[in-house]
Amino acid sequence: MVPLYEGRHVTTKEHIHQLVDGLPESELETAKRVLEGLSALSLPDPVAAALAHAPDDDEPVTDGEAAAIEDGERDVEAGRVVTAARVRARLGL
Repeated sequence: MVPLYEGRHVTTKEHIHQLVDGLPESELETAKRVLEGLSALSLPDPVAAALAHAPDDDEPVTDGEAAAIEDGERDVEAGRVVTAARVRARLGL
């Protein structure tokens, strides 16, 4: 527990939320980067950490990509799929 806040005990997580809520707008981006860095430290794999914090892909889907997605969806609907277990078996994994 963290010391009293507004007359009651709060958890560490609640206290952190209160600290963030009290930050001026100009400091929020810095706080976000600091918290993302701390979060990345708790991930066991640096690649997983990088992926977890990568920005969203905001590029538009090309016509070719859209066609490939539609082809894949038709394959799934038609049952033309291979399970992950079958792939592993074929690869001897």
